[in-house]
Amino acid sequence: MSDWVDAERHIERAHELYEAGRWDEAESELRAALTINPHRAEWHFNLGLTLEAAGKFDGAMSAFREAHALDPDDPQAAQALGVNCLRLDRLREAVDWFEIVQRQEPSNVECYLHRIEAFGRLGEHEQAETMFFVARQYEQSPTQEATGYANLAESLMTRGLFDKAIWCLREASHLDPSLQRVHARLAAAHAATGRHDRARQLYLRELREHPGCIDTLLDLGCLLLDMNRLAEAGEKFRRVLEIESDHPEAHFHLAELAARQGREREAIATLRVTLRLDPEHPEARRRLAELYLGEGETAPALELLRVEYARFRHEKAEFDD
Repeated sequence: MSDWVDAERHIERAHELYEAGRWDEAESELRAALTINPHRAEWHFNLGLTLEAAGKFDGAMSAFREAHALDPDDPQAAQALGVNCLRLDRLREAVDWFEIVQRQEPSNVECYLHRIEAFGRLGEHEQAETMFFVARQYEQSPTQEATGYANLAESLMTRGLFDKAIWCLREASHLDPSLQRVHARLAAAHAATGRHDRARQLYLRELREHPGCIDTLLDLGCLLLDMNRLAEAGEKFRRVLEIESDHPEAHFHLAELAARQGREREAIATLRVTLRLDPEHPEARRRLAELYLGEGETAPALELLRVEYARFRHEKAEFDD
């Protein structure tokens, strides 16, 4: 009886800490409770939610798996596993989990909405469209309906169907103007069709509502680079570094800005910072090699290209396997 009481106290304390945003302490309390009784599916599920809130998505996956193993008939754990697979770019596995949710709870609209995103990212666009129309057979909240349109728009943009994507994103913004980055996504679609000034206005609208959004600041900075508004672009990238000083993408774009303004040595130094922060950055090593060659420095350029080629061979071998 004493162990049972102790476990319940740990759980109560974990709930209080979770509500206070003290994720690490909440995790400790939940693990203490599970040490006493590891057979409570809901406690594993709560641990998953806590780890998810702390950004520990691999750990959250393990906790949700335990919850699902203990109570396989509860669709909540399967849904959470699918969502975290999307976060971790494990798209095929995400689809499998959402199909489990559908079998257990066919009217659960979320399992269809998430598969629009998953199939779109997999390049299976007909399947994405099918999920969109299946979802529309069920009752949806305005936010859910908006999410469906927005997720379908991402699939359409991948196929270069930008006007259709713009229509979907307009519908989404009308249904739920507070939907995450809906105006920024609409801006990206306009930018892809060359309507740069309209895109700039939409990005600014998004920033008025969410002034510290790093993704929007970066997107707007890149658009301003394309518009040759270099001083404004630099302002946006530096604003990102004020929020997060070690953000590799902001350093990369500031390096590109410096190169375009003829400040090659500054660009080289900034790209070196980018690679120190993110050794796997998809463009920084090649761009740095290009700048070294432009400065007549062949040896460091060749070394960078050798590393990049080895990385390419490794990724190709993994893909082939």
